[in-house]
Amino acid sequence: MPLHRLKPSRVLGIERFSDFGEFRANEVLGLGTSTPLRPRDFSLSRAILPLQDGLFVLQRAFARRLEVDVGTDHGVGLVVPFCFHSISNGREIDNATVSVVRGKVPIKSVEQHPNTYLMMRFNSDMRHRGWADYDTGLAFFRPPNEPMARLRAAILNMFCLASGGNDPRQFEALNRPIQETLLACLDATLVPAEALAARRGSFDKYRKLIARLDEVVVLFGSKPLYSDELASALGVSVRTLQTATHAVHGVSLHHYLRLKRLWSTRIQLMTGSAGVSVKAAALGNGFWHMGDFSRGYRLTFGETPSETLARGRRL
Repeated sequence: MPLHRLKPSRVLGIERFSDFGEFRANEVLGLGTSTPLRPRDFSLSRAILPLQDGLFVLQRAFARRLEVDVGTDHGVGLVVPFCFHSISNGREIDNATVSVVRGKVPIKSVEQHPNTYLMMRFNSDMRHRGWADYDTGLAFFRPPNEPMARLRAAILNMFCLASGGNDPRQFEALNRPIQETLLACLDATLVPAEALAARRGSFDKYRKLIARLDEVVVLFGSKPLYSDELASALGVSVRTLQTATHAVHGVSLHHYLRLKRLWSTRIQLMTGSAGVSVKAAALGNGFWHMGDFSRGYRLTFGETPSETLARGRRL
C-alpha cells in the first residue's frame, strides 16, 4: 500500500507537509539539517508507529541535501528502502541497500529525487542475532531480492494493520508477534548464508540443542514462541539457535518455530470446542496477519483452518 493511502488511527500517526517552512524533522534516527533542492515542489509524508520495543517511521521525503548525525544513543537503528537513491558520504546508496547503525555517525547526503523508506529504532541492542554485533558504526547490506521483498511486505502489512487499528489495547497485544515477524525477516535479510554454516564436528552439539529446544517448546504450551525468549531459556544466543536449526533441519529458526505454532493452532482447532474460533486460535499462537496465516496453514496441512475447525466439531 502506498504511503498516501494510509489513514491515521488511534494506533498510527500520520504527518503531511506541503510547506518547507512548516516541516519538522522526526528524531527517530537523529535530527538533521535539510535543504530542499526544489523548494517549490516540496512535499513530505510520514506514518509513525510506536511498538513495544521500538519506533517505526515510514516516510516519503523530498529531494534535498541532508546533514545529520544518524543513529541512536541506545539500541540499534535501521533504514529499509522502498524507493531510494542517495549519495551519502561519497557512497551510492540505492534501493537494494539496507543500513544498520549503532551509536552516532555523521552523514552528508544528496537525494536528487523523493525517497520512500522505513526508519526503525529498536530500544534493545539486538546483539547476537548476527547482523548488528559490532560496537559502533554504520553497516550496509545488499540482500537477495526474495528476503528483501518479504521484509518490505511485512512492513507494509504492519502499517496497514495499524492504519485500521482503533483499539490501542488490542493492537498492543499484537506488538510482540509483529516484532517477531519483523526480526525474522531481518534475520533472513541481513544474516549471510555462510554465517549459518555449522563448524565441522559440531552437528552432535546442535542436535542436542534442538532436542532441548523441543523440550522447552513443550513447556511453553500454547504460548506464542519468540526467538529471544527461547534463546534466553536455553542460555544461548539467537544466532546459535539459527545455526542449530539450519544444521539439524535445514530450515531457518523462524520457519521451524512457525511450523510448531501452526501445529499448536491445528491441535486447538481439531478439538472443536465451542469457544474456539480460527482468529482466536491464530492470535493466541502469535499469528497477527490472518491472510498470511491462512495461506501458510493451507500450504502446510492441505486444508483451510475453518475446515479443520468444522471437522473437529463434527467429531
